[in-house]
Parts: sequence; C-alpha cells; structure tokens
Amino acid sequence: MYLVTGGFGFIGNELVRQLSQVGEVVILDNRNRVAERIEDLAHIPCVEVDITNSDQLQSVVRDIAPDIVFHLAAIHYIPECNENPERTLRVNVEATQSLLSACARTQVGHFLLASSGAVYADSINPLSENSRVDPVDIYGLSKLFAEQLSNYFSQHEGLKVTALRLFNNYGPRETNAHIIPEIIRQLKKSNVLHLGNIKPRRDYIHTIDTAQALRRLAESPPERWRAVNVSSGVSASVEDLIQIFSSHLNREILIQSDPLRFRRSDKLVQIADISLLKSITDWEPQIDFQQGIRDLLQFEGLLP
Repeated sequence: MYLVTGGFGFIGNELVRQLSQVGEVVILDNRNRVAERIEDLAHIPCVEVDITNSDQLQSVVRDIAPDIVFHLAAIHYIPECNENPERTLRVNVEATQSLLSACARTQVGHFLLASSGAVYADSINPLSENSRVDPVDIYGLSKLFAEQLSNYFSQHEGLKVTALRLFNNYGPRETNAHIIPEIIRQLKKSNVLHLGNIKPRRDYIHTIDTAQALRRLAESPPERWRAVNVSSGVSASVEDLIQIFSSHLNREILIQSDPLRFRRSDKLVQIADISLLKSITDWEPQIDFQQGIRDLLQFEGLLP
C-alpha cells in the first residue's frame, strides 16, 4: 500500500499515475492546488486532510497503515514561501514532523521525503549528497529542517527514510508559476517575455523521469537514513530555454528585463551529481530535454 501526500500536485499526480499501475495507492491531499487534466486518477481514493492538523493526520495514517509513504505535500513556490514564512514552516516542517511521528508509530516500511537541491550551498560544481548545505531562502531552510527531523526519527524511532533532493522539474500539469510554465503563459499572449535574471543555470528533469526514479528508490530502502539527488545531471540557463522555445515554435522571442522579477538571492549554477541515484537504482533519465519541451508545448496547445 502506497500513501502519497500531495498526490494531486505537479509531481504527485504523475507518481500516483505510475504507482497505480503496480499497486494500491491512497492520496492524501487538501485539494488546494490540484493539477489540471487528471481525470484518469478519479478512481484513486483520496483522503482530504489538512496536514497541519496533527491529530487528524495521526488518525488517517493509523487507519490507512501504508507500507510506503511518499511525502510530497509542501509549499515550494519560492515567492509564496518568502511572502508567508510562518505558514511555510508550519506546512514544510511542523506537518512533516507530525507525519514522521505517525509513520513511526504505524511502522511504515519506507518514508520518502521530498526535499530539495535548495538545501545546498552555492557551487559551480555538480552537487553530490556530501556537498555543503547552506540554504539561501526560507524554502531551502524549511527543507533542510525537514531532513534533519527525518534523520532524527530514523535514528531514534527506526524509521527508514530517503530524503529526495529534487531539482527543477518540468512537464505537463504544473501547479505553480515556475519559469517554464511562466514562459509558456506569456508566449500564449506575446513574443515579448517579461523576465528576471536569465543567466542562472538549473538542472531540469521531466516529472515522468522523476516519478520513475522515486518508484525505484522506494524499492530499495536504506538501513536508516540517506539523502539522494534526483535530477538529470544536465543543466540549462533561461537563455537556453528561450532558444529551445524559439526553435520549436519558429518564432523570434524578445526579452524585456523586469526588475521586480529578480530575486534577492539566487544561485548562479545548480547541477546535481546523480551517481548515487544511479548506483542504487540503475536508473537513467529517459526523456531528452529538447523532446520534453516539445511535448510540453503540444500539451499546452502551442504546437499541433
């Protein structure tokens, strides 16, 4: 039995779709941000719960008694985190602590926590799980704290935990205005894009590949606690993205710099070293970035 918190979200809906092909799945979601066009998941049971309600969460986990838990529910859109730091900590940290406690009491076999590459310090080199951690924003801090809590429950309660350090996901059914969906939204109206800093390089991975990697990791629980990078190991800048969009759409795209879209702190480069993930699962990303963007443009109706 799989339990997926945030199962109607961006990564969650694809993970649920894949898990439902191999086993029984229950979604735990407050339906605050539901991905679009997920009618194919209507048959998957969902328990609507506010994960910040500790008593309710404990009861739900006890009743479901899952074997494997994927904890994806979180506030992860950085502008929202910066605007609402108190709620970010309640959802990303306090609710995670409650879920960890419930899973330890229920003797869950494997707890997979969605963490983030945002926990790492800035570095131009590929980031391994042993790289220095030093978050630059409230989101990264909340994820690092959640990791530390999960490590505590692993060491003191015997809960087997994998902290999934996710990098930049893309694909259909995005639920927040991250850079790729924001570019698509603007391209539906104009060839002029209003953007912030277009120089940073990020490691992009398609949600289908992410879900496959998470499934494979779930099959190989650690003895106690581990952190694993989940990404493609290949980076692109926003400038690169725009060139790819321009090529696929056969349109000249112009950039207008918008100072209001610049972040106070932004890492110049962030690329994952995924050798540990490969060694544990023998997994390789399958979706080429160029093809993934083309497929997304077709999904969004910008290409036939």
